[in-house]
Amino acid sequence: MKQPITFISVAEHAKVQMDFYANVFPNTTIHSVTYYDEYPERVLNGQLDLNGIPLYFLEMGPENPVAPGWNLSLYIEMDSEAEFDHVFSALAADGFVMMGPEPAGIFQKVTWLTDKFGITWQLVFAGK
Repeated sequence: MKQPITFISVAEHAKVQMDFYANVFPNTTIHSVTYYDEYPERVLNGQLDLNGIPLYFLEMGPENPVAPGWNLSLYIEMDSEAEFDHVFSALAADGFVMMGPEPAGIFQKVTWLTDKFGITWQLVFAGK
């Protein structure tokens, strides 16, 4: 069995979402984007490499709304406070912050938020 891969299904604007994450996260690039033949504006399969971890995207179309939920989140440990602050600010803009940023346990900063696309993130920075 191969390693699981995170697959993000969205109703629309998958490429916009991929571009946003590629600009927000360091070491993140769009690896590939394939569009539907019958709907050339919709992403059939997009791969984003977020710091070496693949995230796949599928655009279902506005007629098939995808209900986001915060029962599943992407957890990322940041290397610096500046990196944490940059990523947090970008993801929190037009999103919803459920917790933090605040200290928690061994971490200097922790936040749990849902971005403007409905994806939930847990960001942490351990500190010095």
